Amino acid sequence: MDVMYQKYLQAPRSWETIQDLNKIKYILKEYIHFQGLLVKESPFHQELKPIEIREDGTFVFPIDTTLTDVEEELILYRTLSKHIEIGFHVTNKNKTQIFCKPVFAKIAKTQRTSPRIEGLIGKVVSHKFLIPRKELEVSKVLGTSGQIILNDLNRKIKQTYPNSRLVFSSSKELTPEEELVKKYKKPIYVRDTATFNPDPEGKFSDLDLLPIQDILHDELIFEERLRFFKSGKVRSLLIYPIHFNNGADSQIFAMGVLESNEDSISEGIISLYKEMEEIFNSRMGDSNTKAVDIRQNVLNISEGGILLEVTESELIESFLHKPNFTADITFKMQAPLRFAFHIRHISQVGEIYHVGAEIVGSNDAKANMTLLKKNMNFIKTQ
Repeated sequence: MDVMYQKYLQAPRSWETIQDLNKIKYILKEYIHFQGLLVKESPFHQELKPIEIREDGTFVFPIDTTLTDVEEELILYRTLSKHIEIGFHVTNKNKTQIFCKPVFAKIAKTQRTSPRIEGLIGKVVSHKFLIPRKELEVSKVLGTSGQIILNDLNRKIKQTYPNSRLVFSSSKELTPEEELVKKYKKPIYVRDTATFNPDPEGKFSDLDLLPIQDILHDELIFEERLRFFKSGKVRSLLIYPIHFNNGADSQIFAMGVLESNEDSISEGIISLYKEMEEIFNSRMGDSNTKAVDIRQNVLNISEGGILLEVTESELIESFLHKPNFTADITFKMQAPLRFAFHIRHISQVGEIYHVGAEIVGSNDAKANMTLLKKNMNFIKTQ
């Protein structure tokens, strides 16, 4: 049975790879207990259990029409405290059985919050999705409400750094340095305007800074800008771009500018500008969301996240556009629990999508996580 399989998003993993046959057998027998092994990239989320393990190390698995595309390699996985994949080399197969030998085990180095609970169709659903509006544009974000939020945040920064000012990228009166930050989306830091050598230290050295000295030379305005700063008695300069994250894209909507006539600029301003960016994106995201009240099956769940079976095209379009959403998780006969999620992987199996998402927040984190654990423990016994 040919079913289309395609990956759209996959968060990277760091692996420990094992090729010792005895260690692989130990993992299968003593750690996994041959239970809950799923076929990787199976459109049917299919579980396989060996019906025989021969003395020569050959594993015999049952086979049906859903596994006819397995030729030379079969990969099974299970997620306990860590994600584990076992690779088998296929030596033979017939209409009812597949014969193979284990050749490697890969164990993810990241420790999971808790093992996954599988087989939840009909027991757990996700619904009342809150997703970013697909049509959200920077021009709409930078309306009156957006500028009010930014100016309010900047007033708090000015309490500590009175010389800090906020410059909108839409302004028609940008300095040459501000124009360069807008163009390249990178910060400018100049410790000494007498030479334009940044000589960054501390947090400044962690920034992906524009090579401002080289760029001004290329623009043939280096000498001019030296004279300008000397006449203005500006000793050091920081221009920090504030990004608006519109899905996979990122655009400059403002810049935090700080100049100093005497002392060098304090690196403490960087964390404040970063906080401004985070708060603005969070508030604009909350005010530009759309509710989609549709029920989707939860295939598995853990304390760290869920795997969804998604059939609604509007949800998939949103997930591919921006990998964040909020939704209710409801266990059968229980009250809904609301969580915020960040998507880790998306794969298409036929006309259905499997979406793995990490829990990153909640409207009542402590209470909801307690109830989530309670519901998970209860459903294990069902």
